[in-house]
Amino acid sequence: MLRTRGVRRLPRDVNIDRIASYTLRSGVLLSVSFIIVGIILIFVKGEASGYNISQVSDFHNMAINSKIISLSFSGIGAGLAHLDGFYFITVGLWVLIFTPISVVVLSIVTFVAEENRLYLIMAIIVLFNLFFAMLVIPRLM
Repeated sequence: MLRTRGVRRLPRDVNIDRIASYTLRSGVLLSVSFIIVGIILIFVKGEASGYNISQVSDFHNMAINSKIISLSFSGIGAGLAHLDGFYFITVGLWVLIFTPISVVVLSIVTFVAEENRLYLIMAIIVLFNLFFAMLVIPRLM
């Protein structure tokens, strides 16, 4: 670590902005890849999780929702192993959700290394708000 006027800096060869950019870009590309593969699997197999294409695409009879998909790690692993399109789409959405969260965690690590308390506190507040919005608010509705 380099010190300049009492503030710790990361070594010059570490560019956090570039790492954050690559993290966001690769997360979105990975997410889109999973979602596209899931959609292709639904059309190729003609079904997903036991529902045929007409049931999957029936917008007015929304019998298919998040309750039909097991969100446990073993359930997702089994769904991916069986090449079930719904599970590929689910993984793609989870990757898309956790991509910006990983950038906030990266920022927290950076601010700890730089001993930048103000931005560290702000990043922790952002992370708290993200988890609060994902985990607490949906249960209140």
